[in-house]
Amino acid sequence: MTLKVYNSLTNEKEEFKPLEEKTVKMYVCGQTVYDYMHVGHARTYVAFDIVRRYLEFLGYSVETVINITDVNKKINDRAREEDESPWNIAKRFAEINLEDFDDLGIEADAYPKASDYISEMIDLVGKLMSKDLAYEAEGDVFFDVRKFGKYGELSNQDLEDIRPERTDEITSSEKKKNPEDFALWKSQEESEFSPTWKSPWGEGVPGWHIECSTMSLSLLGEQFDIHGGGSDLVFPHHENEIAQTEGATGKKWVNYWMHSGLVQMGEEKMSKSQQNFVSVRELLEEHDPQALRLMIAETHYRNPMKYSDEKIEKAEKTLKSLKNAVRNLKAEINSFEESIPSKMREKDIEFLEQVFNLKKEFLEAMDDDFNTPKALRNLHELSKLAHSYLEENPKRPVLSRALTTILDLGGILGILEEKEKRQLKRGSLMENLMEEILKLRERYRKKGEYEAADSIRNALEEARITIEDTERGPRWKSAE
Repeated sequence: MTLKVYNSLTNEKEEFKPLEEKTVKMYVCGQTVYDYMHVGHARTYVAFDIVRRYLEFLGYSVETVINITDVNKKINDRAREEDESPWNIAKRFAEINLEDFDDLGIEADAYPKASDYISEMIDLVGKLMSKDLAYEAEGDVFFDVRKFGKYGELSNQDLEDIRPERTDEITSSEKKKNPEDFALWKSQEESEFSPTWKSPWGEGVPGWHIECSTMSLSLLGEQFDIHGGGSDLVFPHHENEIAQTEGATGKKWVNYWMHSGLVQMGEEKMSKSQQNFVSVRELLEEHDPQALRLMIAETHYRNPMKYSDEKIEKAEKTLKSLKNAVRNLKAEINSFEESIPSKMREKDIEFLEQVFNLKKEFLEAMDDDFNTPKALRNLHELSKLAHSYLEENPKRPVLSRALTTILDLGGILGILEEKEKRQLKRGSLMENLMEEILKLRERYRKKGEYEAADSIRNALEEARITIEDTERGPRWKSAE
């Protein structure tokens, strides 16, 4: 089966064919850095990180760009509230959000800041003016929507039906030729909390939409494969991006538009403006980052996702179950002495066939527009299957194949990983600590100091960690 991707521009699943045979270029709209990242934001970035991981699994080299919007009125407003420089506000939250990315295993090749591309933005606005697609009005520059015939295609709207107040932050400007025109450059006087830049049209700031067009053009070129973001960005942001970028280049800009569904708390969209959100930083104080990734993967990326404390708790238990299965497989493999080749039994062959089929079904699910809920079910089945095989006097090469498959598939979803950069927080640190504790307990037992050994077991049980003594040595399991 070949990979099919749902294209928001055509509203159809299409066979994925990158512009370059071995390379995929992807741009994902990043945050405005005036506050903490919440689960709604994380949902988008985890979804597209899974896209990146699967494309890399398929053998593509993926160039991923996630921008940082550090020029915005929201940042200025926060700076004014806290009596602090807007640059300090932006720097602080950009760093915090990148730390959250790191915890969640989200990776990109570049995180460009809007403030580093102001001169390129001014050049792009100038190019649109030279093509008579934009006009200046008393220091502001607007895009003339009626001169771009494809406007409304992405959001599936006729120009006459578009409500002007939705196209732009400047909704009542009498300077506009048409009410639906949107700002490329906005005149503004510099103040302590509002940085500005010089331009041919006077002092001011770039419009929000021109920022992403400029950064993607600068880093990925005039044409690339995937542009992603939340579904709330389809209009006006992505619609306006298409108009100004294709207007400037005269070329089809993006091949596949992909949009993730929004996160809901109850029946409302999770949002800062409604004050109904859970920050990633707050969530990760109590939960494994991979539990959040798993919870996100349980819903198809295009569908709305409901968040609740119960859902993250359930995801945490599911993750622990998967990790315990991996741990048991590793322990069993490590318990074998140097393996002596032996003939494969019928039940070994049957087990490997089942492993192969579940892997095949997992990949088929991912090929179907990144169907992570179905893929995750296949991973669960594989984990259960491997656990059952442990009771069948298993063979080391067969177990190793099953373990490698589970880790490979888990890695596509960004779970069951043991990356060095995340060792200092949870998984690997816990693994290493438990290994040392069990070694200490074994030393006590061998010396006949059973009271000391039992005190270790009792202390672990209080921490909801159980020890099972087997013929091949002790195993530990965290309570589900």
